[in-house]
Amino acid sequence: MKSNKGALNKGGGTYIASGKSIKPGQKKYVVQKGDTLYSIAWRAGIAVDTLIKRNHLRKPYIIKKGQVLNLRLSTSKVVVSSSNKAKNSAGSCTVQTCKQNNKIEVVKKSSKAYSANDVDEKVIKKKTINQQDSNNKVADWQWPTKGKLTKTFANSPQGMKGISISNVRGTPIYAAAKGKVVYAGSGLRGYGKLIIIKHNYDYLSAYAHNDQLIIKENEQVEMGQKIAVMGDSDTDTVRLHFDIRYRGKSVDPMRYLPKR
Repeated sequence: MKSNKGALNKGGGTYIASGKSIKPGQKKYVVQKGDTLYSIAWRAGIAVDTLIKRNHLRKPYIIKKGQVLNLRLSTSKVVVSSSNKAKNSAGSCTVQTCKQNNKIEVVKKSSKAYSANDVDEKVIKKKTINQQDSNNKVADWQWPTKGKLTKTFANSPQGMKGISISNVRGTPIYAAAKGKVVYAGSGLRGYGKLIIIKHNYDYLSAYAHNDQLIIKENEQVEMGQKIAVMGDSDTDTVRLHFDIRYRGKSVDPMRYLPKR
């Protein structure tokens, strides 16, 4: 593999508190030192696989500082008015060429036109539909720690994404479901020492504000495995912020966690 100096792969990287914010609806993002694809996708609220496809990235998914990534697909299309079409066609062809033009128009009308983005989205769906069908559920979830539930999920744009559980410093944090660690560091401002676990194509879970991280990136973890200890990194109280994402979007963890 090439040197990672100034470059970051899909999951790895040197973690510093760059954490440049991404605004809702932002279309492009300039890669900063310390960024990974997962950290960018997390802040943008999109699935990392979507980010990869929108930027036509290939394995080993290396991104570099200063690289511009597309976060959203453009919806703009070139529209040609019927009056302009008439002007272009009228009085500018011979009998023979007009017949040829008419044939071309018939062919165009009989085939549906797609923008490049429409085709891109259809290809993405076709390639991933089987993967989504087979991986869209997590068999079991468990509570990531013990403590008092202090904040709950809110579905408003500025509302709480995830839940907060408070307890004393050093309280064990556990993986809520089995999966692979795709992020372990402190490069995202507002999250402190953060762990992100990928459970399948659809689901991720995150564990923020830890005092100490016990596991590393690319490790496979089992449900109930100790992954961190509770702390107050990048916050003013000792607590765990726990978040579940479905295809990049925050969902209410209480819908998945068992009643207690």
